[in-house]
Amino acid sequence: MAQDMEICVPELWRLLGIFLDEERTRSVHEEDSSDSLLMEGDDSYWDAVDEIDLEGFISGLTGESSPPSCGLDKRSHRHAAVIRIVRKKVVVMSILMQSMNQKANALQSIIGIFLQSAHTLQKVIDTLAHIGILILTEMINGAIRSLSAESQNHLQTLGQSLLTSYAYDNFDVDLKSHLPTVEKSHNSLKHLTSGLLFPLGHGVTTKDLMCSEELWEQSVINSHVEGT
Repeated sequence: MAQDMEICVPELWRLLGIFLDEERTRSVHEEDSSDSLLMEGDDSYWDAVDEIDLEGFISGLTGESSPPSCGLDKRSHRHAAVIRIVRKKVVVMSILMQSMNQKANALQSIIGIFLQSAHTLQKVIDTLAHIGILILTEMINGAIRSLSAESQNHLQTLGQSLLTSYAYDNFDVDLKSHLPTVEKSHNSLKHLTSGLLFPLGHGVTTKDLMCSEELWEQSVINSHVEGT
């Protein structure tokens, strides 16, 4: 994302670097080529984002990530400084892009889904949406519904492949009411069952799983097996 922004609008990218005092940051962390360092830091950071590390991405934007320890070398400190500049540039340009085109909202969608999953107050989400950092609540809910439908389709396809293992777990949830009333039942304990699908890897095929006859021939409950 950051590389695409730099390629499409290099002048604006450099202008934001001036506003963010990027040259002073580079001069403080001298030695290696700043351009190559920028590209290296950019690649490593956005590769991490591609792994859907949304919480780490948000903590990086908000400054909640742990600062580099004193034991790290100068290159690691330079790398961290460049990453902070790149993050700020991406945020500013994302706000500008979204103000021009409502569909240019990749960053806003990521932050919106994260805050929604963290049960952020609605007033906070609405305020950030008006500023341009988030998409609207309706769009967040729509994105979550779309992701849920996509996940459901993926699970169906995975189950139909017959190359999955299933795991079930029973658990109890006590759904206590903040304002109990006469009409509501006093039994707030719910008994639920969760299920997980584990894809079979390591080159397993459906032919490898055709072993029911062999298992039945060796089963202790098979009366036709000699010695039972």
